[in-house]
Amino acid sequence: MSEARFTIVGAGSMGLLFAAKLALSGHALEVEVGVKRREHKEALIAEGIKLHDGNVDEGKDKQPAIVHPAIGLLTELGQAHTLGQVHFIVLTVKQSAFNPEFVREIRAMMGPESWVVCMQNGIGHVELLELEIPRERILLGITTEGAMKSSDVETWHTGKGETSLGAVVYNPASPALAAQKKLAECLERAGFRTFLSKDITRRVWQKLVINSVINPLTAILQVRNGQLPEIPSSLQLMRELFDEAMAMAAALQLKLDTELWEQLLEVCRKTAGNRSSMLQDLQSGRPTEIEAITGGLVREAGKMGMTLQTHQTVYRLVKALEGSATGRD
Repeated sequence: MSEARFTIVGAGSMGLLFAAKLALSGHALEVEVGVKRREHKEALIAEGIKLHDGNVDEGKDKQPAIVHPAIGLLTELGQAHTLGQVHFIVLTVKQSAFNPEFVREIRAMMGPESWVVCMQNGIGHVELLELEIPRERILLGITTEGAMKSSDVETWHTGKGETSLGAVVYNPASPALAAQKKLAECLERAGFRTFLSKDITRRVWQKLVINSVINPLTAILQVRNGQLPEIPSSLQLMRELFDEAMAMAAALQLKLDTELWEQLLEVCRKTAGNRSSMLQDLQSGRPTEIEAITGGLVREAGKMGMTLQTHQTVYRLVKALEGSATGRD
């Protein structure tokens, strides 16, 4: 696989960030973006992706980098792929998009050398993909990069982080390892600090713990990430959520980093000006990822006879806010 062709599925803040940076690097060769709405497709074709470096409030006067990757509707990409053989199909949509029709559309994009890369928050998406896609063709990615979308065509790189890649089941003899190395090379050249992981499930859970603290609380309190630790009462809630999630991980015999609490606080500092995706969704009247993040934790706890009281409370609060924002419950 001497060349890499990317399809970024989803044009939210993170999808636009990865598409723009890969296209700007010149090393990915070809990048396209798959979107759901025709008007979104037309806007991206007309204006391109506008990428800003920094926070919205601090960089309004700076000119963005503008790139024009190929754009297509998901249904079009599944019927006749615009780039021929795609190597990496990077899913940056929310887990709530993983309905049977969506999974079939992703399967239709795949060729013999295609790999599906899941960049979702939360847990449970691999099981949904496996209904149509072989487990051995699925890679998992987690990132702490910060991004915020200000329009259908405009995204802000609000904080630098790290991206980890791995196979669902690690096997050093599998072709998946070569694919991961190629993907990591492309991401590094695009400016993303990238690592390969032999135990990506553990890293997925570590990010789940961090997201289960930051995302719901920023959404409920309507604050940016950096404000959470600065408010004494919210810092106490952060610790309660963290301790419950860590107890859940221990019950599953997952050995998470002992310094994960410090890592959580560091994420808040590094992405201080960022509005979490859950907060952005509520403010825009969109469904959130509460089911995949907090809901996933609560459901796993229920299977083991455990109760995550604080998580259950924030779950209900976000669902109530979500119902109010979208006009449903």
